[in-house]
Amino acid sequence: MRPWAFWREATHHFFNHWGSYVTLVFMTNVVVSYLAVPAFTWLTAELMRWQHVPYISYTNIGSLVISHPLALVGLALILLAIITLVYWQFAYLLLGVTNIRHGRPQSSLAVLGDTVRSIAGASPSTFLFFIGYFIVIIPFGSELFSTPLISKAKIPAFIVSYLMEKPIMAAALGLFYIGAAYLGIRLISVLPLMILDQQHSRQAIRLSWQRTRGHFWTYLSRILITLALVTATVWIIYAVIYLAQLGADRTHFGLAAATINLLIMEIITEFIVCYSTVVFMMVILSSHEGQRLTPTTLLRFHEPAKTKLRTRLFITGGVIFISGLLVTFNLIYLNGFAMSRPLTIAHRGVDHGNGVQNTIPAMVKTSREHPDYVEMDIRETKDHQFVVMHDGNLKALAGLNRNVSKMTLKQLTAVTVTENGYQAKIPSFDAYLNSAIKHKQKLLIEIKTSRRDSKDLPARFYRQFGQRILTNHDEVHTLSYGIMNTLKTDYPKLFVSYIMPYNLTFPHTKANAYTMESTTLNDTFIDQAEKLHKRVYAWDIDDVTQTDQMMFLGVNGVITNNLSTIQQEIKDNTDHPSYANLLLTFMNDLSLESQTQ
Repeated sequence: MRPWAFWREATHHFFNHWGSYVTLVFMTNVVVSYLAVPAFTWLTAELMRWQHVPYISYTNIGSLVISHPLALVGLALILLAIITLVYWQFAYLLLGVTNIRHGRPQSSLAVLGDTVRSIAGASPSTFLFFIGYFIVIIPFGSELFSTPLISKAKIPAFIVSYLMEKPIMAAALGLFYIGAAYLGIRLISVLPLMILDQQHSRQAIRLSWQRTRGHFWTYLSRILITLALVTATVWIIYAVIYLAQLGADRTHFGLAAATINLLIMEIITEFIVCYSTVVFMMVILSSHEGQRLTPTTLLRFHEPAKTKLRTRLFITGGVIFISGLLVTFNLIYLNGFAMSRPLTIAHRGVDHGNGVQNTIPAMVKTSREHPDYVEMDIRETKDHQFVVMHDGNLKALAGLNRNVSKMTLKQLTAVTVTENGYQAKIPSFDAYLNSAIKHKQKLLIEIKTSRRDSKDLPARFYRQFGQRILTNHDEVHTLSYGIMNTLKTDYPKLFVSYIMPYNLTFPHTKANAYTMESTTLNDTFIDQAEKLHKRVYAWDIDDVTQTDQMMFLGVNGVITNNLSTIQQEIKDNTDHPSYANLLLTFMNDLSLESQTQ
């Protein structure tokens, strides 16, 4: 069947049985989001507390293996439980959609029983395939089917940006995504074969490869057309709502109209999530059933009238109840109480490439735009001094293939670095700090590390600069847990943030704040930080959409390469914004939430 015809008939079938489908997807998401996720979060936190593990990151895997083997075993069991639940969610949705398409001959409990039996009968190889399938393939289906249980299986944005800057790496990444997309389509019927037909994973892979031969573009185009139409529909609806609110803002009913419009946006977004999930399942099922069955043939199955009425009444009643709760929240949001006003932090001391990163001329120029902090990097030199430099090697900025740790401060400060059409000398941290104090600019100082660093680096750093840092109200952050912990233990007055590139679970450390890469940052992390009176700084936030999302999450600061743009967006969102602009901001947040449903 042609992709357009498939989409039309799948959509017709969905709306003919929307009550059952929305109930299925919505209730599954409620169970996962409000029961399973909090339970796993609590279990992980308790395990870490019991085993006295302050944080989990790639930097302490060795320590976990040697000093906390029970914690590692516990984390492995929790991971296995999460994978099992993701498998259950996918299997329950697949079996539920199949049941509805056949007129609901089974009750929800019977479908649940089938799902449990599917899990019980799954072999270890099934779960291994399932893990690989979702980690590699799910980026292509996450717009149509996603779950907060696997929302952290992402490549952090800073890694993608780094790879895209290098042609060979960018090409390799592109080839990886193309290959993963191809495998995803060719193996699209593997999970239905394992879940519905109880096939062994090896047999299911072989059958899927056979069935999809010659039909790659058929299945891919079905997914792409659905994604494109869903995206276009959502943004058309949002645009209409936004334009309507612009008109309402000129009347005395602006707040009432905004409250209603916000409620409509929330309901439509949830409905679209349910629709996308069901159509995605239909595409998968079409690959399992082959070309003989289409949504048209399925329309001969008639859902009992009583069942159809019951499900629609259930959903309508649920919408009315939830609407009451949402109206209260919407009023709070529209009155400006649900968004933070984060500190602005200029990444590496530049704004829109207005100089060479981590140099004094760039910092002075950027300080005239009045960021709350200038973030910059320091490294220890061969003679145990400190120089302002991000990279451990001079090749990128100076064209010299030499390591910072193998050069003296005098040698380094004689080097000229070039970037963005500007040139400047590499500064010592002493000179950079004095210049910042002179221009009344507070700093967020990142301490970079290398294998050649002296063992007393924290003490040496504080001895040379501690009093000036405290007087200037500067802050420090670092990716090194050891340096952070030593600084906070020995010099408790110093404000130190611990940098975390990935949010696996909330850490319990002496840090005053956490500098978190934004890809996996969520409101749960920020809520926990707030309870412990710790700040959260998000990096790198370089566009207005990211800014809106971080403000809505409630971060305390944003580290950005585009300072003036972000400053203006924060101002627009907090200095008496119009209701229309608040709706626009919330649209960005809804796009974030819809990816983690």
